[in-house]
Amino acid sequence: MTDAILRVTDLTVTYRRDDQVDTALDAVSIEVPRGKVTAIIGESGSGKSTLAHAIVRLLPHNGAIPSGAIDFEGENVLERSDKAFRPLRGRHVGFVPQDPIASLNPTRTIGAQLRESFTLAHSPLSPAAVQERILTDLRDVGFTDPETLLTRYPHELSGGMRQRILVAIAFSQRPALVIADEPTSALDVLVGQDVLRSIHEARTKHDSTVVLITHDLALASRNADHVIVLQRGVVAEAGPVAEVFADPQHEYTRALLASSARVAEGRVLSIAEAYARHDRGTAPALSTDVAIRLDGVHKRFGSGRGGTVAMEGVSLEVPRGSTFALVGESGSGKTTTSRVILGLESADAGTVQVLGQDVGSLKRRQLRDLRRRVQVVYQSPFESLNPRLSLRGIIGEPLDAFKVGTPTERAARVAELLELVQLPAAYAERRPRELSGGQRQRVAIARALAIEPEVVVLDEPVSALDATVQAQVLDLLGEIQCELGLTYFLVTHDLAVVADVAQTVAVMRRGRLVESGPTAQVILHAEDTYTQALLAV
Repeated sequence: MTDAILRVTDLTVTYRRDDQVDTALDAVSIEVPRGKVTAIIGESGSGKSTLAHAIVRLLPHNGAIPSGAIDFEGENVLERSDKAFRPLRGRHVGFVPQDPIASLNPTRTIGAQLRESFTLAHSPLSPAAVQERILTDLRDVGFTDPETLLTRYPHELSGGMRQRILVAIAFSQRPALVIADEPTSALDVLVGQDVLRSIHEARTKHDSTVVLITHDLALASRNADHVIVLQRGVVAEAGPVAEVFADPQHEYTRALLASSARVAEGRVLSIAEAYARHDRGTAPALSTDVAIRLDGVHKRFGSGRGGTVAMEGVSLEVPRGSTFALVGESGSGKTTTSRVILGLESADAGTVQVLGQDVGSLKRRQLRDLRRRVQVVYQSPFESLNPRLSLRGIIGEPLDAFKVGTPTERAARVAELLELVQLPAAYAERRPRELSGGQRQRVAIARALAIEPEVVVLDEPVSALDATVQAQVLDLLGEIQCELGLTYFLVTHDLAVVADVAQTVAVMRRGRLVESGPTAQVILHAEDTYTQALLAV
């Protein structure tokens, strides 16, 4: 590449953990062509996010760069001190972080945080010009009423809205380079498309270069011009994305592509195409014993014109020992439905039965007993794991809460669960901050399985995982289900995941079920236009 805006040469990054030094990147060399979108892909722990954080100098305190060079616009920025580098960050190099909840200050309004980005970048614009640019940028990323948005707080916005705020911040100073670290991993497919569209439109309007960190091979294929494949901290392969995906030269790249049902022969298949290509045999008969039953459930938050209907007349049944998937966009009511099943929210009308018990009529002690039989894996491993606890403490927390076994037996159970989710036993003493997003989610799964529940609510359990680890975790959940007879209530935005694991599926929009039935029927013969739109992504 003759015109590279960024050149990384022989970059090595290490992390110190106690007395041990781990190498996250080992003599990595890459080039990023100006004006293009370059995707960096690889498994969880391959070094993708480490590379992104090294470029913008946001490595954690135990991270170090012992050797290598990062040339941005012809200057080795590693020769700058941290203080001297700060004017580059934001003004010349923008960054869209992975988790908008962790990246936005919950105590400050959106307007205050957008204005702060100009202050930190030492923008020469006047306050009036800053306000005008903020409003323009918010409109550019899809907000129709930016003036009202400025007065709101992060918790009042959906995940997609928060992520688009981060896109607006990243492009606010018109940087030459923007690095987006898994910007859509926790979003439903249609909202994720909106976020990517915002990035592409901002890149084109401001003539920026984008580096896209992702584990989604279909997303990389559709959105990038070039691709860099990382494996365990080294570059396995790099080149134009069409060439690499159509004719991968490295066996690791071939394995990555093989793990994705959506990418074949260098092109992205529709979900229906991918589903039809695989012979799934005859589906086993579903149990007549129902583990979860909802009948005419309504749930509303707030009152009057400002209220929100989260569930409207929702009725569904989940056969015991099966996987039921609830699919829908952000704000459709999926998570509220799962919280009603867990007894964390009460229905305004209708009945909710779980394992033969009417959840709405249970006293506090009865509800606690039910929760021992019903566990949950939350969507974001960044929020759901206590950062102060070791993995031993996190996974063992349910065992302690329900006083299961002796301390020795609990320790043995933790070791067993770590092995079950394919994490080394030595990780028991690590903290969540020392793990990748995918590793954190596996810890969350291990915690949910600790007390051997009968029903597990899976709230986007693999959205933060790369394709190969996602396949491994889904296979693992399937094996555990067969062995223990578990019932899974899967909340997801990804119909490709549904196609892999669910026997029945319902599609939810604006609090109502618009389509439901056996998975094959819904995927291959969708009748509702919204379901068809989800399948077309």
